[in-house]
Amino acid sequence: MITLAFLFILCGWLAGVAINHAADILPTRQTLLQWPKCAQCGAKRPIKQWSSLLTWWGGWRECVQCGTPQPRMIRSVMVELVTPILFAFLWWFYGWSLYLGIVTLYTIILILVTVTDLEHRLIFNVIILPSILLAIFASFVTPGLTWRAALVGGITAFIVVYIAALLSRGGLGEGDVTLSTFLGFMMGFPNIILSLIFGVFLGGIVAFLLLVSGRVTMKTFIPYGPFLTITGWIMLVWGDEIWRYYFF
Repeated sequence: MITLAFLFILCGWLAGVAINHAADILPTRQTLLQWPKCAQCGAKRPIKQWSSLLTWWGGWRECVQCGTPQPRMIRSVMVELVTPILFAFLWWFYGWSLYLGIVTLYTIILILVTVTDLEHRLIFNVIILPSILLAIFASFVTPGLTWRAALVGGITAFIVVYIAALLSRGGLGEGDVTLSTFLGFMMGFPNIILSLIFGVFLGGIVAFLLLVSGRVTMKTFIPYGPFLTITGWIMLVWGDEIWRYYFF
């Protein structure tokens, strides 16, 4: 089991590399199935530079052709550190099981969505729409979740956030609606209700702190997606326990 755990955590690091690649390619509207390239000159990166963590550790931070430093190094290193840590936690929490595989896929999706929304204020349909289909099909085999609860959760999230987006007049976008719909199918009803409420509170607290510190103004746009992904992941892992111990 120790060997399996190590391999699983290693897969977490590789998933972090893949997330960084996707986060760099998606805004360019190009195919994800391509060799990583230098953003400045288009030269293909050597395999040793695919991982930002290894690139940073080994001091290979510049393009071998034009010498341009690799962009977004801090984000890339953080993703490659956080992802295997989350994989290690999921292994410890769930053990080798079907649910481990399902939650792991959801975790990868949520990390990618968080990165792209923070950097580009975009939640890409090419990622979130297939994820909704994945959550729908996974609801038939997810332990503790029925397809009916998933269906109600997805529809509820879509309606609530769609109305909120209309009322916010630009404060929430299409991506927030589709992301919430995915979360609804992912965790089902009633967990999605708490997830959305917690997302509102977390977003409000962070916005207030940023406003008080002077880092943003009342006109600054703050992406809402990361708050949804954070509270969504928490409810995915601990949602049943939160309902049971705090609301019943």
